[in-house]
Amino acid sequence: MPTPYAVGPVNAYLIRAEPLTLVDAGINTPQAQNALLLGLQAIDVYPESIERILITHAHPDHYGLVGFLQERSGTTVYFPRREIARVRDRQMLFEVGKLLVEAGMPLELLFKMDQQRKKDPYRPGIDHDVVVPIDEGETFSFRTDEGGFELTTLHMPGHTGGHVVFHESSSGTLFAGDQLLPEVSPNPLLEPSVDEPGERRRSLKEYLSSLERMDSLSLSLAYPGHGSQVTDPHGLIRSTIEHHLKRKAEVAGFLAAEPKTVYEISSEVYPHVRDYDVFLAVSEVVAHLDLVVEDGDAELETRDDGVVLYRSA
Repeated sequence: MPTPYAVGPVNAYLIRAEPLTLVDAGINTPQAQNALLLGLQAIDVYPESIERILITHAHPDHYGLVGFLQERSGTTVYFPRREIARVRDRQMLFEVGKLLVEAGMPLELLFKMDQQRKKDPYRPGIDHDVVVPIDEGETFSFRTDEGGFELTTLHMPGHTGGHVVFHESSSGTLFAGDQLLPEVSPNPLLEPSVDEPGERRRSLKEYLSSLERMDSLSLSLAYPGHGSQVTDPHGLIRSTIEHHLKRKAEVAGFLAAEPKTVYEISSEVYPHVRDYDVFLAVSEVVAHLDLVVEDGDAELETRDDGVVLYRSA
């Protein structure tokens, strides 16, 4: 389904077994809605027949059409419990703003980004009464003429703090959401910690740990949130880890004896980004700086105004 974002089209997957299940649901635009309906029509499936929707994470290009489908079919929507705050809790937005201030983002740019966010028509809310929260280890059973199979929910934080994937162990099939993408590496987003109020989530460390866990699974085929199916999941996992280790070294190369803010470093690493993409650039840089600091190659200090500075060690 098309999206208005730079990442391009988003995937939703229909599992043709009983109960008929959709994994992720596209973005809330007329174009995506039309693409979904045409895709279902092409395989002689009515949207009213969908009984269950499994959501990998709370980004609008992955859950946007759940309301539309619920109106058509009364389908049950299963949503990662740790992601629900992302679309319901106004405090989380405030906490993200504080983290961007700590990163040294100018207040006028922060205000401009917030105004753009408020105008974003693609972020539907979700009602507590119409989604079922899901956690690590929960299973979803399917019936087929040959017998059946089962998907297991695995909490794989990284791209977001509550991201889940769905694994079918006997065939080695993984519905990976945005945790494993064939053409780009998912952004380790700047977010407050769900478990430690007032702390920042170490998103890239979490993501690399999730990739290591993913690599330990029996995998032969992965269905990503964007791009084509992955026929060598373990190879892609290893190359993604290598990519981030290389990027860590690149980010470290922009450090100097003179302390800099994350925003200043991100402006050097990504000099051409604008508007909302500045948030993505800051997220990428601070996530890799966490690894540089852990390696002992960078030091940080906090100014009186709360802004964090980094210098080479």
